[in-house]
Amino acid sequence: MSTSPATFAFVQTLAQELSHQNFDIPPFPDVAIRIRDAMSNPDATIDSVARIVVADPVLASRLLRMANSALLKRGTIEITDIKVAVSRLGFDLVRNTVVSLAMDTTFDTRHADAGVREYVTAVRKHSTHVGALAYILAKRQDDIDNPEEVMLAGLLHDIGKFYILNRANDFPDLFGEPEQLHELLKTWHTGVGRAIIESWGFPPHIAEAVDDHESLGRNIPGSADMTDLVLAANLFVNLHEHPPEQMPDLAAIPACRKLRIDHLAMEGILQESEEEIRSLEQALGG
Repeated sequence: MSTSPATFAFVQTLAQELSHQNFDIPPFPDVAIRIRDAMSNPDATIDSVARIVVADPVLASRLLRMANSALLKRGTIEITDIKVAVSRLGFDLVRNTVVSLAMDTTFDTRHADAGVREYVTAVRKHSTHVGALAYILAKRQDDIDNPEEVMLAGLLHDIGKFYILNRANDFPDLFGEPEQLHELLKTWHTGVGRAIIESWGFPPHIAEAVDDHESLGRNIPGSADMTDLVLAANLFVNLHEHPPEQMPDLAAIPACRKLRIDHLAMEGILQESEEEIRSLEQALGG
């Protein structure tokens, strides 16, 4: 497949931005920055975080949906109070919900080309599915201390695709070349994603998970880590999104072997956790 002029021009643009760490990314919303700063304060309280949330109706609504999701709701009484929701979720899940909303705002495609919107919608759906499944898998591992952070890595694992698709809006001819656009996303999104994660100040292990989630041969000694969990979740979501003959055997992937997961075992996990995963997807997806 020969490279078109539009693809060549876009690759040159991406390479220059990546080499100079010069990404044209809109800043996170103010409310996301305020909550991040508040929760980084060791003296942060539920009240102080709740006061920030209440001031943003969209965020408040999404947090309430998360608190009332099937995975987190206790009993039949619906939570309608933000302080109770923040208490129920804990700061880690509040942060994840804020990041989920911030991604929607940062990579807003309402005024973009229809082709961009279609691609971004698909990537957004995929990312929330991977984040939810990675969280479920992490909760089943005794060695994982913070499943919520694994969920965050799952939510962010394809952030490079969001950036590439938004930049591709300036190269509309690419959307008439779906094979070349797909190859661009496949080749560039992990490196671009890592650069974005590092520039936003997320921890190194999240940047590593974003960069290595497509490295199916990755085999680090020891028990399964965050990257293994995101890799396995991403791989299995891909299995459901693509024809089976295009996908590898889970049992042959080192990360899946560490997790003792083959195709049959993963199907069982999905079946057991179907309601929880669906509710998390709905809460995270807005």
